[in-house]
Amino acid sequence: MRSAELKGQLVAFGQSTRFDRWLTPLLLEAAEPERQLLDGGEEIRIIDHFILRYRLPGGATVLDRFVARRKDLTAVDRETLLGWRDPVEGIFEIQRKDGDAAVLLNLVDNLEYRTYSNVGRTAFRGVSKGCFLHTCLVPVHSAGGAWMVSGAMSSYPKCSATEIAQAVLHLATSQPELVFRNPEELEQGWQRMREDRAAFVEFCGGDEGAAPWCLSNRRLSQCARRRPLTATVH
Repeated sequence: MRSAELKGQLVAFGQSTRFDRWLTPLLLEAAEPERQLLDGGEEIRIIDHFILRYRLPGGATVLDRFVARRKDLTAVDRETLLGWRDPVEGIFEIQRKDGDAAVLLNLVDNLEYRTYSNVGRTAFRGVSKGCFLHTCLVPVHSAGGAWMVSGAMSSYPKCSATEIAQAVLHLATSQPELVFRNPEELEQGWQRMREDRAAFVEFCGGDEGAAPWCLSNRRLSQCARRRPLTATVH
């Protein structure tokens, strides 16, 4: 798979000495303070984030510099690499395995991803339908609708409901843009906000006003009891 070859070259480029001044502090910061040790999976996750999303001086990423430096890349190669600027991080439930791929449901955006690994089907050995994975995915340009695992992949057993829910909540609140990848749910959110605003205007007689905080708070509470609001009121 050409995507796997490109990813290997990109990782080697990102771990070269030219980027030590930025990558090394990130690894040291995440290491155990006493022994300066870092879990292997976490190290891979940090390196992958650094290569794809960390902003270097001037605003470019390691990925941007790799594409700019490699004049031998074909147009397809460039398009593939630049498609990795927006990786999808999530907690994924394994829906099924299909040949070398695994069909994953992202609990953060509620979308399915047909996913491959650069090491083949062995990447999904030991996990089965109903298990959960925390990883990042990047699109495979040469196969429309296909995705590839990028960086570390950690698994959760089926019984880890509380831990999984906490991980999903953390991702959704720390990186809300991940939730908004689903256009249907995004539209549902906007529709609910429009309905909330209409209910507020109907109850209060307008969408703005001035009153002492205690009175405003009381009116908002009364409105909320009639219809729970999803919109944030400032």
